[in-house]
Amino acid sequence: MMLDENILKTEERIMYTLRSLYHKSGYAPFKMSRFEEYDMYVRNKNFMGGSKIVSFTDLSGRLLALKPDVTLSIIKNYKKNGGVSKVYYNENVYRPDNATHEIKEIMQSGIECMGDIGAVEECEVLLLAIKSLEAISDNYLLDISSVGIVTGLLNAAGVNESVKKSIIKLLGAKNSAALISLCEENGVGSAISDIMIKLCEISGNAQTAIEKLEKLCINREMMDALSDLKALVSSIARCGKAENLQLDFSIIDDTNYYNGVVFRGYVDKLPGSVLSGGRYDNLLKAMGKDGGAIGFAVYSDMLERIDETKKEFDCEALLVYNDEVDVCDVLRAAETLKKENLSVNIQKSTQAQLRAKKVYKVVKGGEVLNG
Repeated sequence: MMLDENILKTEERIMYTLRSLYHKSGYAPFKMSRFEEYDMYVRNKNFMGGSKIVSFTDLSGRLLALKPDVTLSIIKNYKKNGGVSKVYYNENVYRPDNATHEIKEIMQSGIECMGDIGAVEECEVLLLAIKSLEAISDNYLLDISSVGIVTGLLNAAGVNESVKKSIIKLLGAKNSAALISLCEENGVGSAISDIMIKLCEISGNAQTAIEKLEKLCINREMMDALSDLKALVSSIARCGKAENLQLDFSIIDDTNYYNGVVFRGYVDKLPGSVLSGGRYDNLLKAMGKDGGAIGFAVYSDMLERIDETKKEFDCEALLVYNDEVDVCDVLRAAETLKKENLSVNIQKSTQAQLRAKKVYKVVKGGEVLNG
């Protein structure tokens, strides 16, 4: 039986498209267990943004978690083989909702690329992120940034880890006034605080914004990170996909896990990011694995919020009948209409209150009449 895409919901159609996209790019499907060992997640809780973990004790006394994250499970199962491991997934994760205090089921799709990661792999992942956004909407943006540039500036500032986290948080909020106050309180010179303010202000087309960024790099760490970022953006541009690529330093969350490029994707009609990813070699190392890693997730549950034009009709074909018509004649008439590639809603004429694109009436003897 052929799949009729007309019956798919918007999010289902998109997920089907993404799965095909990743499969054709050589990514193998990954399926995780519904329950995972609690310890693995609690050790890397910060990677999940500090999300609470839904846990329980099984019949053997083991403390398990109702899967809160896919990437950590993929890393746990990753074995370096001298090449590059490429997997895609379509999984539900479970996390408590802070607002409702209920357990929320979140559908995620995405890819993870681990092993000997180089320029080719980085560019391929960014291009797949762009194509994923294109599958959702023609009106999209992919914001990118570089952890190396931010960590280089933070190291130049000479502040402790607590202050670094505060600076990153204020960069994320683009709160220039609070940044200036924080730097003054912690003895950060005006030259460096001025660069932080300018980082807040950088946005727009990535190729144009990089020209502004070049003037802000003050040490080798920042310059090396900029060189990598320029090469990546240039590669994406030469592949013809840089039009909706923007530079934005407010999207960096955690420098303990991420390194290199980080990115978030946005589409029209959705209030927040629908895609998030980056280079996370540090997380791989924290979990005792060798190699590099880059990937992203698409938050499929957000796709349900895409406003669709209200349907003009409740059904394509409404088939009405009365008590004089034989049961089999009604059903045979419906099957005839279905062969015309119509979806058919059968209703007794006295109950038919539906808006239909076409209305048919079956009469005694099985004849089908228009209207």
